[in-house]
Amino acid sequence: MSTPFWGNIDSRRLARAYVALAFAQDVAKGYAKDHTSLHPLLSALDMSAKLIEEILEDVLPEDNETPEADNLLM
Repeated sequence: MSTPFWGNIDSRRLARAYVALAFAQDVAKGYAKDHTSLHPLLSALDMSAKLIEEILEDVLPEDNETPEADNLLM
């Protein structure tokens, strides 16, 4: 059985986690301007974002793959 074109639930959860992590990075960067002690936190957030991004690249379809929705319209 193939995965629907919108992806499975886990990949959508990962995508939402990635967006939440990006927001946390932005907030932490704002605080880090005033508090240099937060730089290790920024490094940890950056590493986490890279790991989630790698996982999403493996889970989500490539740009050149045709989603099933295109086949349904024909």
